[in-house]
Amino acid sequence: MKTNRGFGDRIFLTKIEWQTYLKRMPVRYIKKKKEDFCEICGKKPTKENPFESSHIIAFRTGVVDFALTPDFLDKDSNIVTAHKRICNQSAEIDRSEICKRLKKLGILDLPNFLPKDTLNVWDQL
Repeated sequence: MKTNRGFGDRIFLTKIEWQTYLKRMPVRYIKKKKEDFCEICGKKPTKENPFESSHIIAFRTGVVDFALTPDFLDKDSNIVTAHKRICNQSAEIDRSEICKRLKKLGILDLPNFLPKDTLNVWDQL
């Protein structure tokens, strides 16, 4: 979209942006082309269980619990092709794994306005 300016290379939302998205979740703009096989189970799609683009860091969790920008969450590196039923949920990582993934990216600190549960998990790793 021409009016979509995005977030530049920022990983985190500002507190004001985050508070806005807590009221209404942002739209997802996934550009990555789907694979010919499920990246979770390795099987082909079926009529009853088609493919969809799945977030490794779940979109809602990424925004609500970590204040991650939609741009960051929609990057190819956070998207896998998975069956809509079962495999999609299996693609998602939990809060602890999200923290580990962010630390591997060189992130040293999370925004201090995040939920205490998230900050506690971060501090324990």
